[in-house]
Amino acid sequence: MFHGQGMWRYGALLPVEAHWGSRLVVGGTPLVDCGDEGGVRLWVKDEARNPSGSLKDRATEVVLAVARQAGCKHVVTASTGNAGASLACIAASMGMSAIVVVPAGAPFVKLAQMRAYGAKICEVDGTYDDAFEIAERMADDAGVCCRNTGINPFTREGKKTCAFEIAEALDWQVPDWVIVPTGDGNILSGIAAGFLDLYALGITSAVPRLLAAQADSSNSIALDWQECGDAMALPESPTLVSPETVADSLAVGRPRDHFAALHALRATRGACVTVSDVRTMAASRKLAQHFGLWFEPSTATGYAALGESLATGRIGSDARVVLLGTGSGLKSPQTFDSVTPGHPHDFVDPVSLHMPEDRGPLCAEEHT
Repeated sequence: MFHGQGMWRYGALLPVEAHWGSRLVVGGTPLVDCGDEGGVRLWVKDEARNPSGSLKDRATEVVLAVARQAGCKHVVTASTGNAGASLACIAASMGMSAIVVVPAGAPFVKLAQMRAYGAKICEVDGTYDDAFEIAERMADDAGVCCRNTGINPFTREGKKTCAFEIAEALDWQVPDWVIVPTGDGNILSGIAAGFLDLYALGITSAVPRLLAAQADSSNSIALDWQECGDAMALPESPTLVSPETVADSLAVGRPRDHFAALHALRATRGACVTVSDVRTMAASRKLAQHFGLWFEPSTATGYAALGESLATGRIGSDARVVLLGTGSGLKSPQTFDSVTPGHPHDFVDPVSLHMPEDRGPLCAEEHT
């Protein structure tokens, strides 16, 4: 049915032809079977395997392919980190110049990624929302493409390919739930769009329910979902919040894909759960130490939301669940160490270690 590698395997369902894409392989990431977890069958979609280490590469790949087709040679975006690193990476592979506008305090590791790929960084003394408006103004020139989430519709087109891969990996038998770490809401709307496309085409016979996982302090979508729920009317504007969370990828005060995210929850009979930083970091340790999967805190927020939903009965114990692993833990190492310090038993005195008697010492004596 579909041919090729990576996300361009689904080129027939995308708005631009594959030859406009980058030389990199974006998508085609593994769906890791984690077996039984609290009674549910759990899979983790490992998006850390993308070129820049996050799911954002799917959006960037399509956005820049469209921009390239239109003749644009300059690209800009506002980012708390991952979108900027993604833009810098894929723009470099296409020979485009990239500018990333970041709020004060953006993670050093992600800034280092942007610099490594040659992007120019504009750090503003303000929030992501301030950065967003500046990036928009920079793109007033017709020759500049703005990747900003919620403004550029092709971000959603790229992210929906993640849903296509999940469905195909499960032989087109979609899971009961897909857990989506949610900040701006664009991944949520993109995943919904993908599953709804497959259902409309008759490729699948159902649409999974989506669970939006938000940080306690970055919960605009959760607040408005609680307010409007299944009602036909949507709020006139997003509820503004003041995020302060270890999950920097989710730290959004005014979600830019807010209404599409609420529509995604409604269309998939979804739900929204908020999680504390303490629970997020505990979930991060468990993902890493139990499954060998180290993701940035946003993914752990989703894993913690699974635990909460199992405890409340929102997700049944016999459900088939996919968790989106949105980005690599290597993007936020300082956060992991600072919030979850090691315990005494984590560190072992090498002098106390002994190899089996027939193997000799750990370190051979130096002979001169």
